Amino acid sequence: MTLCSNGFDAEQTVANGNKFLIGNGKFGYRGTLDEMGREHCVGLNIAGLYDGVRGKWRETVNAFNPLYLKLFAGDVPLNAWSDRVVAHSQTLDISCGVFSRKTLFRIDGGTLQLRSERFCSMANTSVLASRLELVADVDVTVDIVAGIDVDVWELNGPHFASVTLRDEGDALFAEGITQEKGVSVKVSCAFSRQPVFEDGFARFRVCLKAGQTYTLDRIANILIGDEQPICNSTYDAEYRQNAESWRRLWDKSDVILAGSGVDEAQFALRYSIYQLLTLAPKRDCSIAARGLSGQTYKGAVFWDTEMFLLPFYLKTDPISAKRLVEYRIRTLDGALDKAKSYGYKGAFFAWESQDGYDACSDFNVTDVFTHRPVRTYFKDKQIHISADVALGILRYYDQTQDAPLMLNGGLTTLLQIAEFYYSYSYYDHVGGRFELLDVIGPDEYHERVNNNAYTNYMVYHCVKRTLELFGSFGESYPSATKEILSRFEPNICAALADWVGKLYLPKCNEQGVMEQFDGYFDLEDVTVSEVRKRLVHPREYWGGTTGVATPTRVIKQADVVMLAVTLPQYFTAEQIAANYEFYLPYTEHGSSLSASAYALAACRVGRPDDAWKWFLQTARIDLDGGGKQWAGDVYIGGTHPAANGGAWMVATQGFGKMCKPDFLREVKTFF
Repeated sequence: MTLCSNGFDAEQTVANGNKFLIGNGKFGYRGTLDEMGREHCVGLNIAGLYDGVRGKWRETVNAFNPLYLKLFAGDVPLNAWSDRVVAHSQTLDISCGVFSRKTLFRIDGGTLQLRSERFCSMANTSVLASRLELVADVDVTVDIVAGIDVDVWELNGPHFASVTLRDEGDALFAEGITQEKGVSVKVSCAFSRQPVFEDGFARFRVCLKAGQTYTLDRIANILIGDEQPICNSTYDAEYRQNAESWRRLWDKSDVILAGSGVDEAQFALRYSIYQLLTLAPKRDCSIAARGLSGQTYKGAVFWDTEMFLLPFYLKTDPISAKRLVEYRIRTLDGALDKAKSYGYKGAFFAWESQDGYDACSDFNVTDVFTHRPVRTYFKDKQIHISADVALGILRYYDQTQDAPLMLNGGLTTLLQIAEFYYSYSYYDHVGGRFELLDVIGPDEYHERVNNNAYTNYMVYHCVKRTLELFGSFGESYPSATKEILSRFEPNICAALADWVGKLYLPKCNEQGVMEQFDGYFDLEDVTVSEVRKRLVHPREYWGGTTGVATPTRVIKQADVVMLAVTLPQYFTAEQIAANYEFYLPYTEHGSSLSASAYALAACRVGRPDDAWKWFLQTARIDLDGGGKQWAGDVYIGGTHPAANGGAWMVATQGFGKMCKPDFLREVKTFF
């Protein structure tokens, strides 16, 4: 289970940083090379640690790089982009999360090979370990300069108000204090050989004999706040513990595709699972939209977590699944404050959550022509986020029957979400129904629409299930349930039951197609390719008030199709097929979330060839370097955890349920 790349291509540095990423749920280390620095987007990204610099977007913090290295043969620097390179390769062993590289250099009279490997320990999650090996075919003197690079790559920094660097014994130590909250981030690096410290670096002079192998190990600790380091550890011991931890993870999560010609798909699926395993939170935090690949999207938590990631952890890692649900319960106060700031009751969850704070800007896109920020309404109008959160809690309870969690915040969160929608809705006196107006659905190209089908159905379903749960918990835990209800207005459940019974739910037309939102069918009927021809600039934003897609039926991603695969009980099989066929030509797939939704729909309507195509697209997105890298002038590159989760969902919930003996004949999962 190894990903390989041969040769060095400087233009692939950023893409390889994503593709060869290692991580352990606490931090991620980009797949860059030992000799690279901030200009190469080296990143050691810490999960759930945020900092804001005045006037800039708040984002997760990249820590100091403890594995920085320079190599010299005589006075000649040896690095991957020098003309001394004879051969270069790098690999990622996804069975144990180990990244390695081999570079062969031409030196005077012969060659010198550099081999290095590293891993973020799954056993001791503060540890980042590395081994360096040098071997030459001639006698040569090599100088190694290793250290902690405090020149951090950042999108919206600098995030450290102060930085101190010192050496002691056989180790280097760096500490930074974050600007906003004064959180300490300590990075240490201990060496297996005694260095000479000079100018903040550890220096080693190696008189290498022909055929002799020189080994240098580095054990780094990444510590947040008051965390304590792992002491007296060796590389070999850490390697064994890490490998055993990964073995246990794969035993619980591997999915086997049985059939001829599935090797490529098998690896892509396992690579997706690998990415999900590296993201399982080890602290009280959730998972960012770009995982641990950097600071894109401000390191914030989106609806991706509930809709595309939680299903995997519910089946394979209940502890992580609980952490994800508890994150939303813990950040309820932020959702209450957000709703109140807009004049509503209940819980309006953050579109871009940083510990409950909504980091979403009012100006998320920059116009590529004027370079001025464009007002967007993601933060204000994507109210479906609260229903997505509610569905996550409901799914967690259905899977685990964790009554204590529900009594200690789960039920309260669900009822606060229901109250938000009750408060937000508009009563149409003519139609005698409640409506949800001025919203954005999953399709972000069309802002401020009325009665988005996905939103209305999700709200209806989650509120109905919430009321059912209060009924059952009232019978099983009467006193606790009564205490929860005492925090709300009297008869809140009866009021919500009356309201949700009158909530408008769009219906499919005679052709079986559900209108995405009021007036969608009246928009210009053009295909994606036709709209693409209207672009003046390749990075032009398609949505907003002036986007090329706004007046047309062209949509960013699965919307009604997303609804159909999320809540299929509200559709017939024929209706799912009709919506799949209708919306497919209009879907630009400008989001990495889209392909898996279409794959699931294709599975449900018995279209295995389509499902296979969409599955490979979502499973291979990081292997192929797919997905948009820019939204206007804003960089949005990085890994795609939601696509990884979507690939797993397609394999287990799509292919695994297809009655097609000539297709994937076996999907084995450790359920």
